Amino acid sequence: MLQSHSHTSPPSISSQYASWFDDRIEQFIEAHRGRFEPTSFFKQRNGFFITISFDQGRRKQRLEGSDLIDGPGAKSVMDTFTDLYNLICRELIGRNYHRPSFHDLKPLAIGCLDMNGSRYWKSMGQLENPHIHSIWIVTEQTRDGFLKLFADKERLLSIKERFSIRELDIQQLDHDHRNSTGDSRASSYMAKFMVHNNHELKVADDFRVLPIQTDKTIN
Repeated sequence: MLQSHSHTSPPSISSQYASWFDDRIEQFIEAHRGRFEPTSFFKQRNGFFITISFDQGRRKQRLEGSDLIDGPGAKSVMDTFTDLYNLICRELIGRNYHRPSFHDLKPLAIGCLDMNGSRYWKSMGQLENPHIHSIWIVTEQTRDGFLKLFADKERLLSIKERFSIRELDIQQLDHDHRNSTGDSRASSYMAKFMVHNNHELKVADDFRVLPIQTDKTIN
């Protein structure tokens, strides 16, 4: 559990988030890798770092339009991340992806909000250019479909237009670099805005871990 704002230093906050993200990734890989398959091999083969940048002008117009229909505050940036995740699951698994029987086929996706200048959180001014850094770990059964989807320029353009996305930068997790705290650099990089946001809360919704875990009922 994360410590309170008043007793936790910024580097410690970043490390705690990164460590938690790394643990979730390890748990997912353990549940999906082959019996004799090294964890590092599965992560390199099925792991992706995806940065999602938005067309802020188009997004603002779309939000204003949805406000007229759904009322104010219809969608946050992280809500859009969830919508994108659900669309990708539908593409990979089919329209019944939401059923419990398909849960194990869903990718793990950890998305974190970021803003321009968040690396220098002490001197950050007005929040600008909200975007998302995310780590995706796909299952072996959906890996080929995932790669095919992002290689399909026409389909990708349709997805970007649907969510007012300017750019999707997709990189494979080729290496599992660690920083001095032992956390992966990818997870630490994702958590950098949350350091600033914890110091002075300006955005209530700054990360998502998908799919949302549900407790299994005991019959």
